[in-house]
Amino acid sequence: MRTNDHDRFWQLYDQRVRQTIERACRHASRIKTDSTMDIDDMVAWIDTRVWTMLEKDAYPTFHDDPTPEQAIDRLIKHAPTLARWAYLALCRSHFRRIEQRAGFMSGMSHAERLSMASAVESKIERREELDNTISALRQSLSANEKQRLAASVQEKEERNRVALALGATRREDDAMIRKVNAETINTNTVQQMRSRARKRAQEILDAAQRAPLWLLIGAVLLTTSFGSSIAIAGEQTGGRKGMSPQHQAPSLSGPIVEGEQTGGRGPKP
Repeated sequence: MRTNDHDRFWQLYDQRVRQTIERACRHASRIKTDSTMDIDDMVAWIDTRVWTMLEKDAYPTFHDDPTPEQAIDRLIKHAPTLARWAYLALCRSHFRRIEQRAGFMSGMSHAERLSMASAVESKIERREELDNTISALRQSLSANEKQRLAASVQEKEERNRVALALGATRREDDAMIRKVNAETINTNTVQQMRSRARKRAQEILDAAQRAPLWLLIGAVLLTTSFGSSIAIAGEQTGGRKGMSPQHQAPSLSGPIVEGEQTGGRGPKP
């Protein structure tokens, strides 16, 4: 896909693909894990995989220089497969957490469980605040400010996720993140970039709702802890056991799925 088509692609992705992917992930979570796997975790994994395919012009979506519309149609068509990929990538850690949680819950009193349910309600309110925070930043930051803020995130593995959350999806945004990851930019320069970008973002948040900037990173990293807490509050003690042995890597994956996990196992009976 041509570089100047990337903005158009991500615009269509938000408008047409995201809801389809969310439905596919919700279905996969319900069928394979009794709805215990967090939908947001699955969607975030798919967003990152689509980003990677676009960066590498990779099969099966971007290998033949498609138009944005053609790429969008392919993603919509294969949304169930993308949801399956997300499940396969996350299932081992997910079921491991389920087993640990089951042991932890068995030693708790009823009062302690009720207190956890109250804590989850407060997290739901906090999540609404986080959504408003991200929306304010996406609307008010310039493209270059979004790029600098995402590229200078201290946690290397979270930079692409923050970029997606902010809408920093241009080819030059990705190039900047790769430069910072490869440490080809002077450390002092990155620190200055981080300081200035966060100062600008904090000014926007102060004007909007006086929310602290750490909420931005929290919004990206919240999904795992949020999903786990809801499972605890609902006293869900496990996913579906006896996973079918036919969990093989989907044929759609092609050469881009390096190191992809091709199966998981449910909790031992």
